[in-house]
Amino acid sequence: MTQPIGSITLHDLQEAFMILRRFFLPRDADSLRCAPSRRRSAVALGSLLIGGGLLLHPALSRADDGVLLDSIMAVVNHHSITKSEVDRELKPTFEKIHATYQGPAYMQLVASLEYNVMMKKINERLELEEADRLGLSVTDDEVDHAIDDIMQKNNIQERWQLKNALASQGLTFRQYRKKLKKQLTVMKLVNQEVRSTVVISPEEVRDYFLKHRDEYRLPAHVSLADIFLALPENPTPAQIAEVRKKGEHVLRQIGRGDDFEMLAGSESQGPNAESGGALGNLTKDQLLPELIGPAFSVPVGKTSGLIQTDRGFYIIKVLAREAQPYQKFDDIKQTILNTLTKKTTEKRLRLWLEKLRAHSYVAIYARRENGTGTPTGAVIPQ
Repeated sequence: MTQPIGSITLHDLQEAFMILRRFFLPRDADSLRCAPSRRRSAVALGSLLIGGGLLLHPALSRADDGVLLDSIMAVVNHHSITKSEVDRELKPTFEKIHATYQGPAYMQLVASLEYNVMMKKINERLELEEADRLGLSVTDDEVDHAIDDIMQKNNIQERWQLKNALASQGLTFRQYRKKLKKQLTVMKLVNQEVRSTVVISPEEVRDYFLKHRDEYRLPAHVSLADIFLALPENPTPAQIAEVRKKGEHVLRQIGRGDDFEMLAGSESQGPNAESGGALGNLTKDQLLPELIGPAFSVPVGKTSGLIQTDRGFYIIKVLAREAQPYQKFDDIKQTILNTLTKKTTEKRLRLWLEKLRAHSYVAIYARRENGTGTPTGAVIPQ
């Protein structure tokens, strides 16, 4: 537990020191320019601490033997994001990837994951501070309701089952509630400040459909009818020849003009014989491999020859065929509306976050190639 020095804890001093370090050593950080008011606040805080003669002990960051204990990956206004905080969130992931990746590949993947989580935490911190500024909050009842919804969607009946599932991910129920409350707060903020501003008109939906019609093609499909003559299990050559002979006889009947549907009803051993052999609309992946070629090459209204498969012999008639037809606009307009809403929301969210950054102090000490903001060779969790 952090021990207080007067009314200021060592944790407070550590964060203050890192903020001051950014102002006086800007070359050590990849940061965004901070607002003048925040710079004045940081300088005033520095004057208070230095004037009061309070210094940070080296043990806050390194052990006596020089082994790195923790590091600050980024600072967002007066909050720091530490490597240990990021790694706690990634612990279940580390355990999974460690079985697959080793050596430099593992180190590189860990660094990339750490950097991405750090950036998410930067955005989350900016969003939570903006929510606080706007007076947005989430009640305990709202959190309870969200948990009930999550349990229902995941078919979890009792709270103890949820707690066990969380424990397997290294989370306590209290930590989960706290994390969920942050997420709900951010959702409420984004809904108010970003999503509520996104309005897609019917004209935009139709225009998008016309410009991207090729993205909304259906797979090529064919409407077939068949006559099926089954082979017995593990047939002998003589049995195969006998069924083939019967199939050739049916082909001669078709050739002299006998009705295909009538023949299917009387000769076919398929499950659809009573409906005249009708199979309905089928795509290539719904057909036996031996039937794909004839189904998509025999002219519409014509009949194939005898097609042998492991199951038996087929004679198919092509009733209709359409190569990659377009979906109807009415069938997909809601899908397009959802797509445009999502794209527009994501774009506006990025711009909104950039605006929040422009009015905040953000210092990033981690590097993408190293990910931790620590010297090369720093200990990575195993």
